[in-house]
Amino acid sequence: MEQVNLSMENYEQFLRCLSILKDVCNDADIREGILRQRTNDNANVFEIDMTPIIDTLDVPLVNLKQKLDLLKIFLSQSSTQSQTVDITVDDDGNFTFSDEYSSIKFQGPELEYMDNRFITTEELEHIFTLNEEDVILQTDIESNISDRMRIIAQNFNVNATQISFEDGVASITMETQGHDQSAKILSDITLEQPMVCISSLTNTPFIIDHDGKIELKMYNYQEQICSNTFKTAIADIDIAIYGRSSLIEE
Repeated sequence: MEQVNLSMENYEQFLRCLSILKDVCNDADIREGILRQRTNDNANVFEIDMTPIIDTLDVPLVNLKQKLDLLKIFLSQSSTQSQTVDITVDDDGNFTFSDEYSSIKFQGPELEYMDNRFITTEELEHIFTLNEEDVILQTDIESNISDRMRIIAQNFNVNATQISFEDGVASITMETQGHDQSAKILSDITLEQPMVCISSLTNTPFIIDHDGKIELKMYNYQEQICSNTFKTAIADIDIAIYGRSSLIEE
């Protein structure tokens, strides 16, 4: 049997990490404290290192949205937040969340039937080849800018962000499907390699809950295709998101 004891602060961080997946993943497959899995649409791979709070515990959660609603019952309403939450995994792979009042037990799922299965480091490196000499753009998206992107994406009702490359610089924009509204979010981003093209990136990495900045890197993977990495954090928990997008000549 394995067990970790989470302070209320750490438990809130644990739920925040799971919550960023609830709209893009059906399940959350945490192995030895690491979550590394594809989204439902295969557009991105999430990698979340939760070892600072749950050590090397395995916590596979199916039907993530429902589980999140259940696990929120342990959030403390006390101003002192002295309550703690235990996560216990028994020898049969079943796991229990409990505090001093209540407990919820989940039967361990059949891992091979999970919709969003854990990806090993070797599998990730095979999917995404990232060579620093192939970097075409790298920039930091500060939190106030990502907040704007989230609001614009919601109100424009769009799932993608455009990055335009021209004259040695790049700009980040969004536009409604009807082309009646548009927003220039950032401009004059210095390129690592001169290009004249446009790339459409899924919005998910830009608008998830996070603390601080998002580090964006785009790599020239092969002709008209680039690999993209987004790195950020929630408190001390490192989050990386990997994806690909097309490089379309204008």
